[in-house]
Amino acid sequence: MDFSLTKEQTEICRLIREASRKGLNESVFEDDEKSIFPMHKWRVCGDIGIHGLPVPGEYGGSGLDMLSTALAIQNLSRTCKDEGLIFSIVAHICTVAVPLMNHGTDDQKRKYLPKIAKGEYIGGNAITESSAGSDPTGMLTTVSKTDTAYTIEGAKIFVTNAPVSDLLIVYARHPKGMKMLDISAFIVEKGNPGLQIGQVFHKMGLRTSSMSEIVLSDCRVSPEALLGRERWGMTVFNVSMFWERIIMSAYHIGAMAQQYEMALAYANSRKQFGQNIGQFSAVSDKLIDMKMRIETSKLLLYKTCWTYDKTGDINMADASMVKLYVSDVRVKSSLDAVQLFGAYGYMKESDVEKQLRDSIASKIYSGTSEIQKKIIAENLGRKND
Repeated sequence: MDFSLTKEQTEICRLIREASRKGLNESVFEDDEKSIFPMHKWRVCGDIGIHGLPVPGEYGGSGLDMLSTALAIQNLSRTCKDEGLIFSIVAHICTVAVPLMNHGTDDQKRKYLPKIAKGEYIGGNAITESSAGSDPTGMLTTVSKTDTAYTIEGAKIFVTNAPVSDLLIVYARHPKGMKMLDISAFIVEKGNPGLQIGQVFHKMGLRTSSMSEIVLSDCRVSPEALLGRERWGMTVFNVSMFWERIIMSAYHIGAMAQQYEMALAYANSRKQFGQNIGQFSAVSDKLIDMKMRIETSKLLLYKTCWTYDKTGDINMADASMVKLYVSDVRVKSSLDAVQLFGAYGYMKESDVEKQLRDSIASKIYSGTSEIQKKIIAENLGRKND
């Protein structure tokens, strides 16, 4: 694997860092405190092409491969302090744009992808239910079929972007089918009769990313709303999770780099006992750990992206290893940063206080750490292990 970046990758990363510093860091703490989705920042990201990073050029995107997409998101989160915004963007790309790219019909791609790539449409993924989280195949939401429509009945919970969404990818179960083979995915647009936004959730972190439940009551969609083949919903979902686990990890690596740079600057300026605190081994040890976690995370991420770009193979165990490791070290580094900053790091006005809150959910969303270990364990001893 060649670790040098192409000229295109280097330029994309530079442009994103520059745009992020200029237009994405205002009112971060105010929006976080009030749980406000920053629509103006979303549009800025649309203007610079972030929402359409992997979307083919014919549909208004940049047509980047997975590694280039990961590098772009990594550089976004290295400079942007609004992690809720970044979380919403990655969910939009991986659980809406990617499924449409891979499983959409030509008509669906022409209709939705240009608006998704520009950020004119905001998308979300609706699969989790109150009784079906780690095991989505246990969902209770059902779909019935007639000659002219599909009718969806049920409710979904913890749907990222739902309160501000223009379309959702909704998963529902057909009657009398096998557990893994009776789920289909549907494109449900805002305003579709029978679709309602339910309770809006207030979270510990990532507060600028809107999240709610949705209720589907006699929600009828046309046959053209089916995404992929009938009863192929888990295939659609698994591809989106493969991407999300990897690209979310890229976001966390960038956030860790931003955090490390803040911690290093503080350690080299804060004086106690007549010297910079960075000269004490108790502090420098934390900085060393933070730096090593970043570099190790990059190696895991880049290898997984590079392999996918070369082969096109969906290796869920590789994605799980990236997600498991990066989310774990993200939380550890966030705790170390708070400790390094001391009382200042515990204050709500502190960057590292917010970073810690934003990091906690990384071990839960896109599949909990326990589920990632289960996936890895099931693949131990297999080819390429």
